Amino acid sequence: MQKERNRADAYRKAAYEGDAKAMNNLGVCYRRGAGVVQDLATAFLWYMKAAELDDVYGCFNVAECYFKGEGVEQDLSKAFEWYLKAAGMGDKQSQVNVANAYYLGQGVEADHHKAYLWYREAAFQGHIQSQKNLGAAHWNGDGAEKDEAEAAFWYELAAQGGDPQAQFATGWFLLTGTGVAQDKRLGLRWIHKATAQGYQPAIDYCREHGYSIH
Repeated sequence: MQKERNRADAYRKAAYEGDAKAMNNLGVCYRRGAGVVQDLATAFLWYMKAAELDDVYGCFNVAECYFKGEGVEQDLSKAFEWYLKAAGMGDKQSQVNVANAYYLGQGVEADHHKAYLWYREAAFQGHIQSQKNLGAAHWNGDGAEKDEAEAAFWYELAAQGGDPQAQFATGWFLLTGTGVAQDKRLGLRWIHKATAQGYQPAIDYCREHGYSIH
């Protein structure tokens, strides 16, 4: 499409003038084949030019390329380094990816406490899975102190974000008075939010304990 070619040309012009965002955007064009012939290796080169100028999206995209082996040989250690740089600039998905890397030992030595700390950074930015991960960390004492109240706090945050697993967990905490003051009515309300989304463990729990499903 002419519109895409014009956009790619504009990015190229700005990129050659030193615009880091345009460098990253030109990389995206090559990655997608938008206005240019698709070329993953060239996409990587433009991402790297942007990343070397501290463009956060360039750093993230370089990491993605290394992680997936797109346009460059796969290298999980280098992927981690670039995710870490973008995470330090506040990029939420990079913070999650750094946490995952620490948790799984991908490209870096496994360290569940460091994973916890990076999940917390992402959780503060509203990342629901990270909020659940913090809840699990405190529930299991995995990378953080075992603390039922903290577990309940983080699961409730994720529940408020609409996650059915977290809604069920929050309901269970309230029903049983685990980590929070017992409130069966409120607990059932949360569990019903989960059943309304078809979350099977919540449905099974209601059936097993004689509660209505809705």
